This record gives sequence, C-alpha cells and structure tokens, in this order.
Amino acid sequence: MKIAIIALTKQGKKTALRLKQHLPEETDLYLHEHSKPQDPAFSFKILRELMPKLWPAYPVLIFIMAAGIVTRQVARFLESKAKDPAVLVLDDNGRFVIPLLSGHLGGANAWSRYLADLLQATPIITTATDGASLIAPDEYARRLSWKVWPLANLAGINRLLLERGYLTVWTEYTLAEKHPLKSDIKYIFLSENESEKADLIISAFPKAPETKIYLIPRSLGAGIGCRRGIAPETVLRAISQALEQVGAAREALGGIYSIDLKADEPGLSQAAEALGIPFKCFSSECIQEVNDQRNLTKSEFVKNKIGVDGVCEAAGILGTQMGELILPRLKLAGEGITIALSRRKSLSWESDPEIPFI
Repeated sequence: MKIAIIALTKQGKKTALRLKQHLPEETDLYLHEHSKPQDPAFSFKILRELMPKLWPAYPVLIFIMAAGIVTRQVARFLESKAKDPAVLVLDDNGRFVIPLLSGHLGGANAWSRYLADLLQATPIITTATDGASLIAPDEYARRLSWKVWPLANLAGINRLLLERGYLTVWTEYTLAEKHPLKSDIKYIFLSENESEKADLIISAFPKAPETKIYLIPRSLGAGIGCRRGIAPETVLRAISQALEQVGAAREALGGIYSIDLKADEPGLSQAAEALGIPFKCFSSECIQEVNDQRNLTKSEFVKNKIGVDGVCEAAGILGTQMGELILPRLKLAGEGITIALSRRKSLSWESDPEIPFI
C-alpha cells in the first residue's frame, strides 16, 4: 500500500521520520523545502501545488501540520467515501492523531489507532459508532474487502445501529465460526426465509433496496477456457455478460481461474489485473477430477485438444473452494472463449482485524 507523509516544519520532519521507519517500504516522505529534504523529488514549496499529485496516487495521506491547513487543501478534491483516500492529521510533535477523512471505508480510524500506538500518542476519533464502541458495517466491509451498496443508505443504517443498538442480518452464505460478524452480538442473524426483515444483507446479488444495505463479498469465481492469444477485452466482455446473466455485482468476483496450460496467457492475467483480482490455474488432473465428481459439461473438442472433458466449470469450482456452479458453461459465439461462474458456499475470516492495512 502506498502511503504519503507530508510535513511542513523541521519538528514535523522529525515526527515523520519516526513514523516512516515503522511503515511499509512504499511510504514516501514529502518535506517542505525549508526543512532541507535530501531527495529533491520529494521536496515541495507550495502545498497547494503538490496536492494534485498526491490525491490520486496514495490511498493513505498522513499530514503533519495544522488540521485547518489540511481541511482547506483537501476540500476541492472530495468525491465520496468510497473513493476518497484515508486522510490523517498529526501535530508536529506527534502527540495527537486525527482521522480527518474516510474513517471506515478508507481505514483512517484504524490507521489513527495504529499510528497513535507507534508514537504513544492520543487518537482523536469522532465517528459516532466508534464513540459508542460499535463496529459499523462499513468498517467490517473495509476489513474484509467487501463492497457496501448502496452508499446512499449507509448513513441511515449507521444511525439505526446507534439508536437501536443492533442490526439484523441475512446472509446467503455460511459464515465460519470465528468470523467477527458471527461473534458480534450487535449483529443479529435472521433465518433463511427472513431476508425481507434484514437491515443488512450479505449477498453477491444486490437488488434495489429502499433503506437496507448490501455487503457484497468477493465470493464468485469465473472459470475460463479460451483459445490462444485471447484479448483481455474479450475476457472482460465475457465476464460482464456472465455476471449480468446471473444478476451478480462486478465487485462480487473474486478471481479468474483456468487450467495450467493457460498459466502464461496474457489476456487472462491482464483481465484479472484490470479487475484487481487474482488469476490462478489448476492442473489437468485436478480439473478432470472435478469434472468426474460433479458430472460437468463435456466437450469432445476440449477432450481431444488438451485431454480433459472441460475447463471452465471445473476451474471455477476449484477457485471457489469447491463451491457451487451458478452459471454453467457459456460459450460466446465467435469469441473463442467459454466461461462459467461458481460461488463460495462459506466465508471465512483470514485477515488480521487489528492491523488489516499493513
């Protein structure tokens, strides 16, 4: 994760250097020219002129200066809580850490606690749910890399959590026993036929809700078989068509999967990179084993060409940890590609909830 630390004064520079030694290598330190930075590439004279470079490049911005200065500088760039970076403000001496922007989805609140611990400082967190010792759904979404939809309903749901003290939840998945949502007594899970009563729905298939919100996990896998030299645009088009056919959100896609013979196929890896998801391949033996176990769609052409009954359905099932097939083999006429969609049956908790951003 790329992080920028921006300091104005010599004392701010000292605090910045203290922080930098504890942060990832991708951390860049921008210093005002008066503090005599060693690297001219990271020196600035006028903060306002530096901001257009910083804003789109760093998901975390740590300013060591007055909060009023930062507020005026970032105001012109604000879009939405789904897009804005985490913005934190520290005083020159590193005594206080303020998450100014994107507290939940951007992780600024979590960052403030982490930085405060490093500096033995005081985190100043003003988010209402945090003040009430409640974990908001958008905070869970950040930790799990899930999508919140629609954002327009989020404020109302967080207000409901504050006023009522709990939220009702319906999920189409089995959640692992150690999953934090399962152990959070403020999230009450409803039975299978009570989805209409839920405040929050965990699903890959969002519908237009009036007041509730969806948390969309990356639970779907696209299994793909293709000809050599497939263009990434063709792969992306096939994925869009498949997701639209089953009514799934694009953000629900967690990976592209194929057979090991396609491991060096640029079109597949480039499509995955464009979507920000992994591309993984499985051996012919694993693919055929799943074909036999699940009695999947057979293709004589594929059998004669590469020795397995089919690729896309089995690859998608393997990629979703032996999930369920929700879209059988779909062939795009004249495109040289077949695609299938599978869905995980259960969701686990794999990241560290305390420091999920390092």
